[in-house]
Amino acid sequence: MNILTPTPRKQHGSMMLEALISILIFSIGILAIIGLQAASIRMSSDAKFRSDAGMLANQHLAMMWADVASATNVAGAFDPIEFTSYASGGTNFTPWLNSIAAALPNASATVATDTILRCDNNPCPVGPTGVLQTTRTDVTITINWQLPGEGAHTYSTSALISAQKML
Repeated sequence: MNILTPTPRKQHGSMMLEALISILIFSIGILAIIGLQAASIRMSSDAKFRSDAGMLANQHLAMMWADVASATNVAGAFDPIEFTSYASGGTNFTPWLNSIAAALPNASATVATDTILRCDNNPCPVGPTGVLQTTRTDVTITINWQLPGEGAHTYSTSALISAQKML
């Protein structure tokens, strides 16, 4: 007697289906990691540009502070137009703007200054002597830049630069 037992064929091809599903899940995971990497690079470059903008603004403020420090050692009164060379369009502004253009894409900048001179808390007379002269300059620096395909970015800072000396 010859007894044949049939082999079940219900499971035929299921291993191939499992392999395709696992490749699909793996591919979705890899694409997610690539997307995260691209977002990470974009955020990193944005942080670098923000850091560069802050450093360049502080560099310009430091040059202004250095000029005030040197002006306190010079005989005579403070010059009320001392900071106009640092304001937009001034002689010290142009090289600084060139360094911004080299560091940031599509960059522009403005520097606004407002200097007030006082002598013993009063307006300064012509040729003051024997009085305490105070200079106060409000400075606002705004730097704008734009990456290709993105919105505009702005960094703005304000500072008060002041000094006193006896005339």
